[in-house]
Amino acid sequence: MNQVEMQIIRPLPNRDSDWSRDWNLYKPFWEGTKEGKLLVQECTATEKKIWPPRFLSPHEPGAEVRWVEVGRTRGVIYTFNIVHRSFYPYFNDQVPYALVVVDVGDGVRFLGNTVGMDPTKVKIGMEMEAVFEKVDDEVTLVQWKPVNGGY
Repeated sequence: MNQVEMQIIRPLPNRDSDWSRDWNLYKPFWEGTKEGKLLVQECTATEKKIWPPRFLSPHEPGAEVRWVEVGRTRGVIYTFNIVHRSFYPYFNDQVPYALVVVDVGDGVRFLGNTVGMDPTKVKIGMEMEAVFEKVDDEVTLVQWKPVNGGY
């Protein structure tokens, strides 16, 4: 194998991937992450937050949706999973790592990896803060770090 063949590619959301078919639906979210903001949809009739995004409001038949800033980049861990086995070559050197679901309020929960902490120290209820990792010109990922150092 030559050097190019051995390069391990990081899996990322993009407009061409099968698992990100709705790139245009999520586009405002990705634009917000570039600016360090968490954007979600809101029902125009009920003002209830919507995540993940939809084409129509699930709260009120026929109501439209608009994008709004969550207004905070902190939340608490609702649930988590510690990954001990990599299922994609990019993550081989990163196991174990923790996937967390962070509740930021208003019924909105975001999924992401933890950074800046021992993944075995993750606990439900732990206060987390969003970290915006610029990967390239299109994608800025949302990761989560503990507010108090993970203790």
